[in-house]
Amino acid sequence: MMRKRWRILLGLCAVIALGMAVRAAAVSVSPVALYIDDRTRTGTLTLFNPGTRPEEITVEFAFGYPVSDDSGNVSVPLSAEAPAGEPSAVPWLRAFPRRMVLEPGQRQVVRVVAQPPAGLSQGEYWSRVLVRSRGGQPPIEQRDGDVAVKLDVETVVVVALSYRNGDVVTGLRLVSASAKRADGSVTALVDVERQGNAAFIGRILSELVDAEGRVVAESDEVLAVYRSIRRRVDLTVPDGVTGPLRIRFRFDTERDDLPPGAALPVAPLTHEVAVQ
Repeated sequence: MMRKRWRILLGLCAVIALGMAVRAAAVSVSPVALYIDDRTRTGTLTLFNPGTRPEEITVEFAFGYPVSDDSGNVSVPLSAEAPAGEPSAVPWLRAFPRRMVLEPGQRQVVRVVAQPPAGLSQGEYWSRVLVRSRGGQPPIEQRDGDVAVKLDVETVVVVALSYRNGDVVTGLRLVSASAKRADGSVTALVDVERQGNAAFIGRILSELVDAEGRVVAESDEVLAVYRSIRRRVDLTVPDGVTGPLRIRFRFDTERDDLPPGAALPVAPLTHEVAVQ
């Protein structure tokens, strides 16, 4: 009796670091974000098997981008087909090779080719590359009485892919922001909305400031806004800090982990909110 278990690593501009290799237990893939434009129409991924067993690899495509719930928890739901009206690149992407076996210590370059339809409108089109690998880990065996079950482990590395056609621009608009203090910490909720015809890929720098203007805590997190998103920021209030507090936000594209040209130029957006 065989069952399949997936372990998914999300290469998402809101929860991952772009431009760096994602290392799973089975196979590593770099970069974790791929940007293709209408001039080259092609990009490459490098796969590497660091293990001691051969890996069976399949490269596929799906649609998805970061979304959030009311509490600011971010996820990337994936689907084979995009909802109506979404700028999906999935139908016209091809991978060469699409299937392969990676021996231990072997590398393989995979070329991703875009074949968009004629008359494609200007803008950015989205996809995720799914690199599935299996065989590098022995099946997990479980026994329940006389019934033996083998769990065949499959690892899936998910790489963000954007196809940019013609002139693409982006921007960010702050919709709302609030912050509350409780039990020695401050939790802020920030709602932002993308402007233009391409995703905002950058970061959110949050600084907790006391009544004297001193920064007593800060966080620096990656941010990817494809449509709109709510982000939660948690900051610990140091012992001894009393009095009124406020949070100072800065949204910009100052990311040294991004591949060249990934972050479109955008003027920084700043905002302050009092902590309740």
